[in-house]
Amino acid sequence: MSSSEDHSRSTFSPVPMPGLNQFSPSTGPLDTAESSTGSLPVAPARSFDSVYLPAITDQNALEESPRVTRVLPGVSLNTSQRLPVVIKGDMKKVAPAPLSRAARIKRRVIVNLLGVLLICLASGLTLLSVSPLGHEIGLHFYPQQTGGSLVNNQSGNMSLVAQATATAVFHKQTDGFDPSASSGVTTTSGTGSLNWPVGQCTYWANQRYHALTGVWVAWNGNAWQWKNGAVAAGWHVSQTPHVPSIIVLYPGVQGASSYGHVAVVEKLINSTTVYTSNMNWYANGGGWNTVSYVDFTTGSGVWFVWK
Repeated sequence: MSSSEDHSRSTFSPVPMPGLNQFSPSTGPLDTAESSTGSLPVAPARSFDSVYLPAITDQNALEESPRVTRVLPGVSLNTSQRLPVVIKGDMKKVAPAPLSRAARIKRRVIVNLLGVLLICLASGLTLLSVSPLGHEIGLHFYPQQTGGSLVNNQSGNMSLVAQATATAVFHKQTDGFDPSASSGVTTTSGTGSLNWPVGQCTYWANQRYHALTGVWVAWNGNAWQWKNGAVAAGWHVSQTPHVPSIIVLYPGVQGASSYGHVAVVEKLINSTTVYTSNMNWYANGGGWNTVSYVDFTTGSGVWFVWK
């Protein structure tokens, strides 16, 4: 047999298989030429573990501790720090936990307080709108505006309220004031009206008494000085009520300002109480340049004058 044929046979020799301890050549009969060449070389036997477990270097250690595994760097064996993953059975929204009894009571109290506050605010605005001050500042004529203009309008209304309030306080505190009384009380013939401040109590008393009797007040001065003026002008002066007459209240008497107050007696309620018409008196819808009707009683600091 030629060498090429030998080579062909050698290339198809059995290949070592994993798991086998050793390999042996074919035991069949050989040709004479092949027997002279001897047996083919046999590859050294290798175990399965040595072939497929290259990372293990100590086979004995593995057999003695087969349960030991390597721990990867950076991986913690403590699983208690991991957050549990909750898998919900459906997509329904979980209802919040019910409030405690104390929390429900607290929320109810807050809601009630807010309701009372809103009611008080609405009531206050309603009363203000029907009061003389509300009529003076025009609270019953709110312009209808929306959007950003409403904010500006509210700001303007608040400014008007502040101005009107200051004006009302000024008129109330200066009720009965006569700018011409600085030089003292003087009398006139009473054939014409003197220049009384419009809207004040003195202005109304002069106008209303003239409407009832045809007589003008014949002196000047603050309201509390009208008693002395009437004496100087020759009018009747008494602490007993008379209809028609002008009632004179001294400063601080029954709510009069520091300048006093005057009004016109319209009728008698009884021997000590009179029904009067007033201007710049803040009661029963009154106010500056507004007529209101008030009952006054006789007593110290109260005088009645008439002609």
